[in-house]
Amino acid sequence: MYKKTIKKKIIKFFFPALLHTQAHLLFKFAYSGMGSILMFHRICPEENRPRIQGNSGLEVTPEYLEKLIQFFINKNYEFISLDDVHKQLREGNTRKKFLAFTFDDGYADNYEHAYPILKKYSIPSTIYVSTNYPERKLAPWWCTLERLLLENDSLKFDLEKKSHEFQSRTFQEKEEAFRNIRHLLMAARGEDPASRIKEFFSFFNINPEHLAEELMLSWEQIIELSKDPLIDIGAHTINHFPLNKLSKEEIKHEVLESQKQIESKIQRKVSHFSYPFGSKDEVNEREFAIIKECGFKTSTTTRWGNIFPDHVNHLECLPRIHVNEKRDSDVRLLSLSVNGTIPCVMNKFKRVITT
Repeated sequence: MYKKTIKKKIIKFFFPALLHTQAHLLFKFAYSGMGSILMFHRICPEENRPRIQGNSGLEVTPEYLEKLIQFFINKNYEFISLDDVHKQLREGNTRKKFLAFTFDDGYADNYEHAYPILKKYSIPSTIYVSTNYPERKLAPWWCTLERLLLENDSLKFDLEKKSHEFQSRTFQEKEEAFRNIRHLLMAARGEDPASRIKEFFSFFNINPEHLAEELMLSWEQIIELSKDPLIDIGAHTINHFPLNKLSKEEIKHEVLESQKQIESKIQRKVSHFSYPFGSKDEVNEREFAIIKECGFKTSTTTRWGNIFPDHVNHLECLPRIHVNEKRDSDVRLLSLSVNGTIPCVMNKFKRVITT
């Protein structure tokens, strides 16, 4: 926890200082690479209510998205698709710096709020879909967990014959409980995480799947989006499970069946994949090797980094830049990541992220 606090203070005070002094440009030559793949989740208006940071940090307002696009247009960046990222890496093409937009999970607000802006500026984008969301068999349970914590001063429940209790009176306790319960639900190897999640919510008489209708894209919306050449639909597994908790056979089923299902719906080839929970705590060499066997053009993680020519040998584990409006409220601060400053520091001066 202490290390995380130090990191947050560095990001809050040190990096803005670099921006204002222009010292961050010292990193640009060695660490900005060919370009960056940006990672978004939700694009939605800001809510005027208390929020859990782990969730609110995944949300960007439509106004911020448009400012971001305008900022990098003025910086003369090229906006390209993941197909073009793949092509530039394979051909060694080093034109001007690029940005590729990706959106994880398949939230309905990608259609309602992001798509009109992307279309306005002709921004190619990939939306990664976990197929049980549009099937309405799965919902983003972390949103339900947030609501549960915000509405209660404590949570008591049994999970796999063990009793648990988390205090959530103060906002700090709610944040800590969110992290700990998330870890508890995702931690076990060799078990169906969906069963653990269902068991947890059953103690509170809640069915988190009801949120799917409210928050996630429908197949009709996905099909409509896929008809626009600007929008590519990528695979994101069936159930959005952490892959390191699954066997090789289970991983291949989750990945290849989701690919097949999307292709049958949109009548287009699905060539790109994104790891659910793609940090170093959840996917590493074993998972990368399995996904490489699946034959995608690119597969993206949630590791923080830019794209370099050497990534042609690591197409199964491409890093991305996290877009977080809460952290980078001034859109200019995002250039600290795109220019390589933050990835350089976070990755201990390594450029190609593989493990």
